[in-house]
Amino acid sequence: MLRIARFFPSLISKRPCSSSSSSASEDSLKPSKTFVKNLNPEELEKYNKTAEQFDIFSYMGKYVPLEMKDEDWKKSLEFTTLDDKVAFWEFLAIKNRRRNGRDNRKNQNIEQFNNFITEQQQKYDNGEMGYGPGLYQLLQNPMRNKKKIHHIEGNKIYESMRSNMPKIALDLQFIQTMKPRHRAELGNQMQYMLSENFAAKRPLLLDFVNLPNEQFVENWMAKSIGYYGGMYCDQTILPGCTTKGIKEYFGPNQKIIYISNYARDVLDGPINADVICLAVSMDNHRESLGAARRANIPAYRLPFHRYVKWKSGPQFLPFPNLVNVFRQVYDSNGDWKMALMNNISRRHLITSEDSEMLKQQQIRRKARLDEKKELIEMIKTATGTE
Repeated sequence: MLRIARFFPSLISKRPCSSSSSSASEDSLKPSKTFVKNLNPEELEKYNKTAEQFDIFSYMGKYVPLEMKDEDWKKSLEFTTLDDKVAFWEFLAIKNRRRNGRDNRKNQNIEQFNNFITEQQQKYDNGEMGYGPGLYQLLQNPMRNKKKIHHIEGNKIYESMRSNMPKIALDLQFIQTMKPRHRAELGNQMQYMLSENFAAKRPLLLDFVNLPNEQFVENWMAKSIGYYGGMYCDQTILPGCTTKGIKEYFGPNQKIIYISNYARDVLDGPINADVICLAVSMDNHRESLGAARRANIPAYRLPFHRYVKWKSGPQFLPFPNLVNVFRQVYDSNGDWKMALMNNISRRHLITSEDSEMLKQQQIRRKARLDEKKELIEMIKTATGTE
């Protein structure tokens, strides 16, 4: 610890005055004895190095997981760089915090409901109008019936299938090689995209293509996309899933285009393509453009520069917003300006000089990145990691 203090005194000053972790919480961060016992010599060496790094991270880090399962340790050993390990551990910490927040809100709602029912039961016992299960009942909205909602959603999809609406091909060929936090983020986007598409008056037809591994993608979908892990999947029409390529799946007679921010050609005017392909990826390394070229599909970028003054932040749209843009452009017969303005966050349309809030966000983000870099350097120095 003296060695650490010598190189990084600013981080040592952040050390908690007293240990806030009980023995139980410390044990929750360790793998099981069976996990360690089953490691081969090479894996054991990786584990010892990773455990040493994690000890310092859990002691000095700001975002530390509440628990580390054997599966989490296994993934940690698969990362080759310390930067990726720290990013994964912080992702787990944020995930734990969000889950605890949901659990707390759920418990509060249950408590409030029980208190309400107790109050209503007392009214009912006194001859008043007490409402609740077993008491007086209000007429329920038939639209709240999940089965009816699913049937209505499925019927709208079927109507779209009978029309000439464009299809959206969601290319999953990159999903298996992504970082876990990116997979989780894209899974959330797919969930919201399906939800908004079902809620639309005229939903688009969606299909998942180029599945790299059926079992892997099925597990990812069941875990990240609620529609595929729900109880009533058979009551609506969910997007199809296939390991086939785009042209093989849709056929040679379809007019197919690929959307990429790095394409030279610009998509504008009414949509006359039969199939619009989207790479389910963060696209940090131009994966979309590479996929389009390998599949010999023409690539287009959206006409941001023609209709929008994009002033701050990266120029891309989350998948729910992107699909909404295509739907609105199709319904309006080519009004890209309206569709883009309806689906671009306002923070991208103002400069940082115009917003004090954005300034403060940038300051906090930079401070967080500097703090993270300092922590990684400290772990490298203390453990002798290159």
